[in-house]
This record gives sequence, C-alpha cells and structure tokens, in this order.
Amino acid sequence: MRSFFLPPEQYEAMKSRYAKFNEPWTGDEVEELRRMASDGLPRSAMSEQLGRTPNAIRMKLQSLGLYVPKPAAKPWTPLDDDALVEMYCSGASFATLAATFGRSENAIVTRLVRLRAGLLPEASPGSAPEGIPAPAVIPVPDAE
Repeated sequence: MRSFFLPPEQYEAMKSRYAKFNEPWTGDEVEELRRMASDGLPRSAMSEQLGRTPNAIRMKLQSLGLYVPKPAAKPWTPLDDDALVEMYCSGASFATLAATFGRSENAIVTRLVRLRAGLLPEASPGSAPEGIPAPAVIPVPDAE
C-alpha cells in the first residue's frame, strides 16, 4: 500500500521504522492494543510492539474511547505564588522549585517573570510582589 501524502523515500523510511505503517488494523491488533492500554503501557511501548507510529496508536485509542490526554497544567494559586517568591528569594534552585511545585524549571522561570512584570490578570501593572528581582537577573535554566 502506498501513501498519497508522502514522497516515496519518506514512505520507505517510515515503513522501515514501523512495520505496520499505513496498513489497516487487524482484530487481533486491536485486542492487543486494548490489553496494553488496560495494563497502562506507555504509548511509545505500544508503538514499538505493534510496529505502528505513536500517532497511529493515539488515533486508534481515541477511536476506541481509550485515549486519555494529559491534563493541562494546574493553575497557580496565590499561596503557590507566595511560596514560590519566598523560596526563590531565599536562594532555592530552579530544580528545587520545580520539584516542590511539580512543574518544569521553565514553568518556574516563566511564573517568576510574570509575577515580576505584573502580567497576571489579577495584578495591576507595577504591582509585582516585592523581593523578586527584575527579570534581567532571573537566569534561565539550561536546556537539556
């Protein structure tokens, strides 16, 4: 079976990586996918075991009503903001802050910058919490 959307070389590359690329699902594969989903297997492992792209796995899980997207990030509360500012000002590292609040280091930096700049809807311009240095001195964590 050929793809109408991919040039031949890209199609062959996908086919060599995913044995079942662009092929119809069989009943046995669907049952295996259901079993993997009920066992809580990550989609990457399902993809590897079934020889299908991660997107094909996601789409089939959606069609079966088994796909549960990751929840959106939880909103920051005023208590979170106060604790974040206090910990940051007392010298906590971005890694420590991220672990404490269950967020990425980039989310921590973004929140600190927004608090300092007064960009939050509940803050009026210039009402950034005291103690947060100007954004120029908030270092951005190294990308990994």
